[in-house]
Amino acid sequence: MTNAWSGYLDATTTGTWFLTGNAGTATGCNLATPCPFPQLKTALNDGGAQPTIYTAAVGKGRDNMWIGAVDGLRINRTIYDFEASGVKTRRTG
Repeated sequence: MTNAWSGYLDATTTGTWFLTGNAGTATGCNLATPCPFPQLKTALNDGGAQPTIYTAAVGKGRDNMWIGAVDGLRINRTIYDFEASGVKTRRTG
């Protein structure tokens, strides 16, 4: 669709994920071999320290050009709402 909003996308049920650095190597979920989210969660549930998210990026893929924005990005129980005045956060659940 051109010039239209899409519905919310649940990236935990679609798409693939990868980790950088040693975490990507240790889990096998790296840029060369991205994993579905359930596989990534299983790989991180190894009894070690709880994972920490330092940065997040969103990619669309290569099939068609995409010009747009991300809004309502949810990471765990925090929703990041991107506005012209800055990013507003709110808790959910």
